[in-house]
Amino acid sequence: MIRLRTALAAAAAVALLPLTAACGDTEQGTAERAATEKQADDAPKEPAADEEPAEDTELAVGDGFRYKDGVKVTVTKVSKLKAADFGEYDVKPEADQTGFRVSWDITNGSKKPIDLDAWGFDAQGATTGGTTEPVFAENGSRLMGGRLAPAKTGTFTSEYALPKADGLDIVFTMTRMDENMNILAEDPHWTGSIK
Repeated sequence: MIRLRTALAAAAAVALLPLTAACGDTEQGTAERAATEKQADDAPKEPAADEEPAEDTELAVGDGFRYKDGVKVTVTKVSKLKAADFGEYDVKPEADQTGFRVSWDITNGSKKPIDLDAWGFDAQGATTGGTTEPVFAENGSRLMGGRLAPAKTGTFTSEYALPKADGLDIVFTMTRMDENMNILAEDPHWTGSIK
């Protein structure tokens, strides 16, 4: 019910955004890669002279995305849910599904509080494009909502179930829908495996 209200509030926020936010460039922010040995070989190449540089919104779990106002989102892990994570009244995955939890941090590097109810997020299967269903495991859950003050960091989670036939890779998308968001810009996406 809380996630439904969050989704409805986020949809309303998008409808009320001033169109002036769409003016200007279509860049929303910048990727901040987690340091790994492999990344030296995967360093971004300079675009050819006739190519326009694409915004770097395709991230891996562990990478951060910093919005232009200094707010940073980092997806920290994608973990498989265990039977011990679920309480008696929690919403559990079916036998043919893999339950998982996505965890992320939001650091408010801006100069004013941010409304976390104006953000949306979603996970989908990446191996074959499978669709997820929401589940809820109270043990360890940290729902996103409210306001986050400047210079503060919040840790949040969301739980899902993915059909086992769709593999263990997922894509997690964060959508920011407040006055600092550019509606023409690409949302950041994190890809990782359920571990």
